[in-house]
Amino acid sequence: MPHFRIINLADAPVTPMKGDRGTQLRLINKGIGAEKVDVHLNRLDPKEPGGRYHHHTKADNVYIVKKGEGQLVVEDTTYTIREDDVIYIPAGQKHSLTNVSNSMFEIFEIYSPAGEDFDFIIDD
Repeated sequence: MPHFRIINLADAPVTPMKGDRGTQLRLINKGIGAEKVDVHLNRLDPKEPGGRYHHHTKADNVYIVKKGEGQLVVEDTTYTIREDDVIYIPAGQKHSLTNVSNSMFEIFEIYSPAGEDFDFIIDD
């Protein structure tokens, strides 16, 4: 059974992101007992190579931009997203995210459902 948690960003485990994109702070996930939601903070390095164009068959995706500016592609349309933007990407929609700026880009990412219902299907 999951337990109530308060997690300070300074205490969150930090892991390198795939593709040498930056780091990820793991906040809410299976590791603490959460089976239906995953929350993490991505810190994307300036001019990082970008994420793969992909979709999730069952999981909705929410981004909350904490700092900086990024380039989001959803279904072949490009958007510039900035601090305080909240983005909802329904399950099945193809998307990718890149920090094309010269500054750090920080974005909270939320998946639900997570766990066994989460998948990452490459579309490029």
